[in-house]
Amino acid sequence: MRRLVAIALLGVVTLAPVGAISQSAKTQLKDPVLATRFNKISEGLVCQCGCNMGLRVCNHENCPSAIPMRHDIETKLQAGASNDSISAAFVKEYGDKVLAEPPATGFNLAAYVMPGFGLLIGLFLVGVFASRWSARRRLATGTSSPVDPELRERIERELKAK
Repeated sequence: MRRLVAIALLGVVTLAPVGAISQSAKTQLKDPVLATRFNKISEGLVCQCGCNMGLRVCNHENCPSAIPMRHDIETKLQAGASNDSISAAFVKEYGDKVLAEPPATGFNLAAYVMPGFGLLIGLFLVGVFASRWSARRRLATGTSSPVDPELRERIERELKAK
């Protein structure tokens, strides 16, 4: 009986946070819709205190950047601003560096394209080195001088005799 109670209590304790998923530990918003929007906006922004963490997960106590930024998001959400307008206001104030994911335009496009180029160059180099290695191996296993025709004939006769 004690085990059953312990398992039930453990289940309640572990499943209790599931109902509060839309609520964020970093916001004071009580409305679950606004809290979800707050989470979405704050996940797309980077804290500007120099920690390079996402605004939603910056864990610095009394952070001089994250706390005012979160409060600003809350205020704008309660005023009825859209997610895009809130993000645009932060970009206007801090520049593109505030975005967790840079826009795929201009020089920022390199952040999206370069990994593919790096992979292609790496695969090309692996192919070149593999073909050179296999060519050397083929040369190393081959004979350096042609086989004497008499010797070849004798080997073939002996193999057929067996």
